[in-house]
Amino acid sequence: MPRIPILKLGSSAETPPPRLSTYSPSLSLEGLQLGIDNIRHDVWLTPSFTKATGAHIGKLIAKFGNVDGVMSAESAGSPKAAKNIFSKVVPALAAKNADLKPLLADLLRSALGRAKSEGNPTLDLLVRTALIKFLRSEMQAQFASALDRCRTTLKSYEGVRQQKALEYREKVAAFQIAKKNILRQVGQEFFRLFREIDRQTLAAMRRSLFGDEIADYQVFLNQLIFLEEGRDSYLAAEHYVLIGGFEN
Repeated sequence: MPRIPILKLGSSAETPPPRLSTYSPSLSLEGLQLGIDNIRHDVWLTPSFTKATGAHIGKLIAKFGNVDGVMSAESAGSPKAAKNIFSKVVPALAAKNADLKPLLADLLRSALGRAKSEGNPTLDLLVRTALIKFLRSEMQAQFASALDRCRTTLKSYEGVRQQKALEYREKVAAFQIAKKNILRQVGQEFFRLFREIDRQTLAAMRRSLFGDEIADYQVFLNQLIFLEEGRDSYLAAEHYVLIGGFEN
């Protein structure tokens, strides 16, 4: 005869809630020489790197914003002029663009090697911070440039090919409205690149050079690091546990 389970009646002991604490992310850049203004630190990125990065960002913006067709349509009216302008921002739509991942990996490895040679791991933190600051700024600049280019295309279609002009106008309007979503996707692409480079080479290299993981690197693991306002309802809901009141 099977045993009858005995059920205990009454309330069980409540599990205490997890303890939550606040913190303010910060980076310590002590031991580094100040720049020419004696306030900030100067970091110089090569023109070849900044141009390649800007082109890559422009390509991603055109892709996620669904305006690559509008931007490439510039060549319909003026092939030579359009090629010169268009290739500056989205060269991958006219010719194959080099992968940005090796460039980022080389730059970050060089920064880590320089930090080791000078015996100051803070130098690597400075380069990472400067690189993220540049990427955030370039994302805004490339979006504005892409929008200007789209508007130029719309002007060239005024009075002719009304159906095509209407189609492009709707795409450009949607592009403007979706700015936050587009830049979020671009930022997540760069976040993914940084994480892949860290996992594949930099994390092991950093441990071999400086020992245990430096706590300041945790700042760069924040999913919101590439956002202009530092907050996003979509990313917060997707990657974090939201407790209590949440302002959208």
